[in-house]
Amino acid sequence: MKAKGNILQNVLLVGVMALFMLLSRHTTPDVNAQNLNGKYGLNNYNTPEVVEELQYIEKNIKPLLPKPETRILITGSTAGIGQLAAKTLIAKGYKVVVHARNQKRAEDVKRDLPEAEAVVIGDLSDLNQVKRLAEDINALGKFDVIIHNAGTSSGGDTVFKVNSLAPYILTSLVHKPKRLIYVSSDLHKGARLNLENMQSSAPNIGYAETKLHIFLFAKAVARKWRDVKVNTITPGWVSTKMGGSNAPDNLRLGYSTLVWLAEGKDKAAQTTGQYFFQSRIEPNYNKIVDDIASQDALLNAYFKVTDIPFPGN
Repeated sequence: MKAKGNILQNVLLVGVMALFMLLSRHTTPDVNAQNLNGKYGLNNYNTPEVVEELQYIEKNIKPLLPKPETRILITGSTAGIGQLAAKTLIAKGYKVVVHARNQKRAEDVKRDLPEAEAVVIGDLSDLNQVKRLAEDINALGKFDVIIHNAGTSSGGDTVFKVNSLAPYILTSLVHKPKRLIYVSSDLHKGARLNLENMQSSAPNIGYAETKLHIFLFAKAVARKWRDVKVNTITPGWVSTKMGGSNAPDNLRLGYSTLVWLAEGKDKAAQTTGQYFFQSRIEPNYNKIVDDIASQDALLNAYFKVTDIPFPGN
């Protein structure tokens, strides 16, 4: 019954998103592809809405004075809200390291974000590459902020590896930063925690369930690592390639929440263990994430699957 529930949930999600994309295509921004010369991957890895925001950042975001010394790593930063957050932070003068899943996407982001401090490469669906990625990140030195943004809605076990296992492995193996930010989704509220499924030989885990995993994991990290500010955000249903062109929630408020938490200047952004939507604490979430026994059970399940213990566990 659980497997059928996951399949039905994913089918309904994809169907609703596809319908919304179909109904809203006529209102997409008029972005001139010829003027871009391939930059920002218009209609390839970015929607017109994302490209329009990237151009807005170019024109309107100015460097901070004095120049900030904060170093920030963002996974999944070659497109969507990850790229938008990286673009904004770089424009403000922060030292940002971006992440690409392969060499081709690395070349794309070097062209799109030439001022990035460095690009690290690793396919998060390949756990051996994730481990090597952790080594490459550590070789660059310590970071003040790490944003675990990378995600996919792909089927099979890819969604489980990318959205759930990879952030656990990277968090466990990479040097602790001062702030950690995890990207979840409101869809986590309809998911159930089925940890036995995680440990099966062929786990059948849907997108919503992985977003429950990452939120629950963030809560566990916040509890165990008192010296690190750990928070989770939902960007909302925004108009990235995953969300669909002209999705209903505000794209700028979605990626700006990542920027706001990464900067950590406002008192409200200096908290830990919270869940944010549009730079405000969101009180409506699946309360299982607050259950300590569930947090520890998830950490134990991750350890059994990856053979990597969580530091301090």
